Amino acid sequence: MEIRQVTVFGGTGVIGRYIVRALAARGYRVRVAVRHPQLADFTKLAGDVGQVMAMLTNVRYPDSVRAAIAGSQAVVNASGIHVQRGKQKYKAVHDDGARHIAEAARDAGVARVIHISGLGADNQRPGNRFVASKAMAEHQMNRAFPSVTIMRPSVVFCPEDKFFNRLALTARMLPFVPVFNGGTARIQPVHAGDIAEAVVRALAEERTQFGVFELGGPLVYTYRELVELTLRMTDLKRRIVNLPAFPVRIGAFFAEFLPNPPITRDQLDLLLRDNVVRAGSQGFAELGIQPRSAEAILPMYLDRYRPGGRYDVAAPA
Repeated sequence: MEIRQVTVFGGTGVIGRYIVRALAARGYRVRVAVRHPQLADFTKLAGDVGQVMAMLTNVRYPDSVRAAIAGSQAVVNASGIHVQRGKQKYKAVHDDGARHIAEAARDAGVARVIHISGLGADNQRPGNRFVASKAMAEHQMNRAFPSVTIMRPSVVFCPEDKFFNRLALTARMLPFVPVFNGGTARIQPVHAGDIAEAVVRALAEERTQFGVFELGGPLVYTYRELVELTLRMTDLKRRIVNLPAFPVRIGAFFAEFLPNPPITRDQLDLLLRDNVVRAGSQGFAELGIQPRSAEAILPMYLDRYRPGGRYDVAAPA
């Protein structure tokens, strides 16, 4: 089946917006399925007039999912949440949402489905509701649409990311930056644009069906090394303070009652465990992609956290 139109769920998210841009650049018509289409106008700039269209969709409701998929030959699920609020629960968005998308794609005769998951989603972690919901999302996808292609990225970086921006903001606001249990967990940051490129290349190659691709950048760091990298990029002189995880976990429990918690128990758990591509896994190499390093991209957007702002740079001697 020739793919002319692609529906992207979560097309305004950190990863989704890059996927929309990459698809439009390849000439696909793109339908951006989001809960707030009035906030998706910026995605239209990714293509020609009428090429990218936003559509009111809520993955919790099967009818709206079916309407968003109707007429498309491919579907990309990049929807997801990092904090539970109101009706937007992990189970409702990740688990049930994936099921609704997969079943609607199957019933509509869609040719390809690509699902954005995360590293470690196939490795159950007791007590981590976020990871458990990601694992169930993969299960729902595989059950209803067996030829689904699953992408599992590591920690994502880009100007809109929630990882490095939060680290830099913490460093700017506090006299120290905390790491937990020594900050020894290993992380393999990956650029959102490289994930998007992986999606469009996988979409163009039938051999990627039924496949799982683990996506990590070219370098592996410890969490502490990423804090040090952030401090170098922002020119902020801050102490790095090691904190034991247990009392932080208690604080994270109470923080979850806030509208925008600085950290949750699930997020803390992720910072204590390795998040790297496993040896022997399919990844960027199989798709012919050379991923970009964090050092090459971070200066382009973390400079705004520098003392005095991004334009307060000493002139060369």
